[in-house]
Amino acid sequence: GSSTFLNFVCPPPSASPGSLALEGYGEAKRPAPPGALTVVAALLRVACQGLVEAFVGPALRSAAPRTLLRAECMGRVRGDGSWTAEDSMPIESEEEENIADEVWTIFEKAYPNAAKTGIFIDTPVESRDVKYRWRRMKKTMDITSQEALEVVKVDPIPLVVDSDYVQLTWDAMVRGSSKDEALGVVMNNPGVVTAGDDIEKQMAQAKVAGGFIAFTRPLNKVIQGLLR
Repeated sequence: GSSTFLNFVCPPPSASPGSLALEGYGEAKRPAPPGALTVVAALLRVACQGLVEAFVGPALRSAAPRTLLRAECMGRVRGDGSWTAEDSMPIESEEEENIADEVWTIFEKAYPNAAKTGIFIDTPVESRDVKYRWRRMKKTMDITSQEALEVVKVDPIPLVVDSDYVQLTWDAMVRGSSKDEALGVVMNNPGVVTAGDDIEKQMAQAKVAGGFIAFTRPLNKVIQGLLR
């Protein structure tokens, strides 16, 4: 009679790790050697995986987290006056979202009651609204996230103004001077975004007023601190 022996058979690729089958009595059954095409295909698969990791992997790792890819920030605009219309702005990166969080913190300190109730007079000011307006302002003025942050550090009032109205005012400011001059006025006096399109013919006065406000701001902060 034939002798008894155990023969370990390699599991197929789809098998779970460690799922080895034991073949019992009888002749040893050896799997047929893989064909040349199968070997070539396996080698190509390994090579492609290596190329993907080498060239694509680092780019993906340096990009925004998967949760932020294609994410959007929703916020309300005045529209017909009911504040029911919504608009969205893309979240550009994790770094940008961190700056948006800082913007919200600045707003909370400047308008604590409004931040708690979510309303300023008749304007919605929930976190999403404030972050949306900050992003819209950045796009409207074509400035960086850091520059937009500096604007609200000076005065966060643009965050309680309808984004469409801010854009209307900004466009008028640029028409009445230039982009650089308009940005200089905003940096000195962010409250100018509430002026409306009449500012187009008053940019000379706006520049003077902005310079004066910037000059006296440190003194105003000292006085406000004493009155608290």
